[in-house]
Amino acid sequence: MGDKAERLVNLTVALLETRRPLTFAEIRRRTGFYAQRDHESGRRMFERDKDDLRRLGVPVVVSDVAFGEELGYRIDRRDYELPDIDLTAEEVTALAIAVHLTGGEGVKLALTKLLARAPDPMPSVPPPPVRVEVAADAVDAVAAAVVTRTALGFRYRAADGTLTDREVDPYAVVQRRGSWYLVARDHGRDALRAFRLDRIQGAPRPFGEAASFTTPPDLDVAAAVSGPELAAVEVELAVDASARWAVESRGGTDTGHKLGDRAVLRVPGIDPARDRAWLLGLAPGATVVAPNEVVEEVNEGLRSVLAAHGAAGVDGREVPS
Repeated sequence: MGDKAERLVNLTVALLETRRPLTFAEIRRRTGFYAQRDHESGRRMFERDKDDLRRLGVPVVVSDVAFGEELGYRIDRRDYELPDIDLTAEEVTALAIAVHLTGGEGVKLALTKLLARAPDPMPSVPPPPVRVEVAADAVDAVAAAVVTRTALGFRYRAADGTLTDREVDPYAVVQRRGSWYLVARDHGRDALRAFRLDRIQGAPRPFGEAASFTTPPDLDVAAAVSGPELAAVEVELAVDASARWAVESRGGTDTGHKLGDRAVLRVPGIDPARDRAWLLGLAPGATVVAPNEVVEEVNEGLRSVLAAHGAAGVDGREVPS
């Protein structure tokens, strides 16, 4: 444990165990810290530690000390300790699966404690084996290729839905407005391009030797992903049950209105350009109903997708022309 962490832990324990506020001098004696020859230096260290505890959510209370002119410090257990937690059977089940998946030592004891919190406590029974497959995404392969300077090949879905095969020299990864981009030299176009990582289809394929290219010393990754900054808009969507979770996870709230048998949800902060693919991907479970300019942009995108696939409608429904 580092020196500062040890100080914070000991200070927390001392302020929790006391029944009355402790003066700075008493804190020095109890903890063994802040005992510098320069009294003010020790006081400043204590004040920094006190502020750090408060930033961590520890409720350090400062009050007057009876029959004295100094201030006292303590932590009220009622404000510091978590209240008793009552869990539903479903919550206990979810936590038990999560604990079991860790595969660490003490799993059986942890599961027993969880079962004791269930509405109807049950004897601890070893759970069946649980296996969750987590597919690797593009980030791992891209990060490794950037570090080793190895060329990459991947299939890429553009904003309009078209798919192309790309081969690139990966230079850097940068975040812009909540999305991660790969900045790279596109072999086919012999030009610098930026690729959104969530539009890379499948796992990128490294090819060739490591250190096969040199990253330009004057590369400006921020400029490579800069584009028109469009004002965010508030979008309303008519949503059925299949898409409701996806819309609510983006901050969608129910307006209380309905369009046919669909609830109308309002989503703030939508970027018409950056979020266009997300809006398109909601079809047919959700339809944009406002504002009109976004409705038309999404419909135009859907018509382009349908034309590319030779289809006339989405899930049997016509797209407005």
